[in-house]
Amino acid sequence: MKKLIYLLILLAACKGPDKKAGPALKVPAKTTAAADTAFIVKEKGKDFYHAVYIEKDRNARVYKALLDFKYDHNDSVAYKANYRVLKIRNRKPLKKYDLEGLPNDWLPLNLYKGKYYLYAPCNWGNAGIRHLTDSTLNYYNADGPDPKPILDFKKQTDRKYNLVSMPFYQFVRSSNITIYVIDPKNWITVWEDRSLPLDYRYRLFVAKEHAASYDMIVNNCKTERTLEFDFEKVNFKKLIKGL
Repeated sequence: MKKLIYLLILLAACKGPDKKAGPALKVPAKTTAAADTAFIVKEKGKDFYHAVYIEKDRNARVYKALLDFKYDHNDSVAYKANYRVLKIRNRKPLKKYDLEGLPNDWLPLNLYKGKYYLYAPCNWGNAGIRHLTDSTLNYYNADGPDPKPILDFKKQTDRKYNLVSMPFYQFVRSSNITIYVIDPKNWITVWEDRSLPLDYRYRLFVAKEHAASYDMIVNNCKTERTLEFDFEKVNFKKLIKGL
């Protein structure tokens, strides 16, 4: 019973909120596919439009918006509010760590028909991007940037880092994350959080500096919120084997 409750809480936490997404990311004012766009899904009615398509133009508004990690006014307000909460819960000064060459900004990679893509979600609070500083791991969600204090950081090998932080999910005591560098040249990494159940433990990320190497799948829910696109499962254990 305890295990069932735990998984139900996790599923609720992972689900994007039904309300309009907050300042987690700067959502482009208009998302329009080019005439030669490859559509995966296209649904259109009198008062309804929904499309999932592959965006290859690096100058497209939606592409540039996803890769823009700079805070706008709303992001700054949300970050300051979440940071105040952090300081109330953690009154000691935050300890600073040398990241030893690990990049700061990370975007998820997703698998579709054997290729990896960036993803612009219907609900931009589900973008899943992360930002590392020398003292915090920042998650982005519908409530804006949410910093979590780093409790420990070690570079174990040239291709493996270990990071312990306060958790994003409140039902675990801490996040114990191993970052496997599966492609050192392009900074493609697998993040394994061993504090989470196996089905939610792994995520594939690329450093922002190399993100433009990938096309983007865009979930354009123009008129109303829809489900996020269902990507293929990644064999993470195969990717990190030997590391």
